[in-house]
Amino acid sequence: MNNLLENKLNLETFNASSKVWLFTADKTLNDSEHGAIQMDIDSFCAHWDSHGVVLKATGFILFSRLLMLIVDESSHAISGCSMDKSVAFIKNVEIKYKISLFDRLLQSALVNNEWQTASTAIWSEKLKSNEINFETLFIDTLVNNLYDAQHHLIKNLGSFWLKRVI
Repeated sequence: MNNLLENKLNLETFNASSKVWLFTADKTLNDSEHGAIQMDIDSFCAHWDSHGVVLKATGFILFSRLLMLIVDESSHAISGCSMDKSVAFIKNVEIKYKISLFDRLLQSALVNNEWQTASTAIWSEKLKSNEINFETLFIDTLVNNLYDAQHHLIKNLGSFWLKRVI
C-alpha cells in the first residue's frame, strides 16, 4: 500500500525529493466532489507559478479525503509568493466545497477496511476501547517529499508519531 503513488498520474517524471503537501478533508468526498475538486487541482497546478515561471506541479485526491500537492523543484524553486497561492487555492476549495482542509488534529485510519477521519482525541478513545490497536494503519500527513509519500505514507500506529500523542 505504501507504494500506491508509483502509478499515479505522471509521477515518474518527478524527482524523489519533490515537495509534498497533504491536506485532510473533514469528510469523505463523494464522487461528484472528488471529480470537481480534481479538475480544480489540475487547473491550479497547470498555472501555478513562481515569479512568472510555471512550476512542475501536480496534485490529486487519495482515499476520497486527502488532497496532495506536489512540486518538483529540480528545475525551479517554489517561492513564498507561490506558497501563498497554494494556501489561497486550498482556502478556496474549502469555501467552494464546504469542507475543512487545514485542521491538523484530524488523522485518517483504515478501520474495518474503510478509511475514517477523526480528531486525535477520538483516536485516543478508540485505542482505549480497543476499536483500534497498534497495527491499525494511519496516513502520515507529515511526509514532505515524494519518496516518503511513495514509501512511508501509510504506517501502523505502532510506528506512527501519533502513538505518542494518543
